[in-house]
Amino acid sequence: MSEEFGEGLPDLTSAPEEELRSLLRGLVEEERRVSYRRRILQGRIDLIRAELVRRGDAVLSPEELAKVLMGDWSGLEEGKL
Repeated sequence: MSEEFGEGLPDLTSAPEEELRSLLRGLVEEERRVSYRRRILQGRIDLIRAELVRRGDAVLSPEELAKVLMGDWSGLEEGKL
């Protein structure tokens, strides 16, 4: 949903229950697809970062390297990987 939150929704207080259930099913399905895509992208990012570390192209402190090897990429500067 590219709209702002709440935009494009019917008046929730007066919409029929079946319309709300249908809307809910659609949004849950959309959220599932977006979540799956996010996980795929994160996996690709992790693979590329790991390859850069393997090649020695990334300059990491021992602490940062330990985090990367444990799969924790948080807190690393964008330019390092």
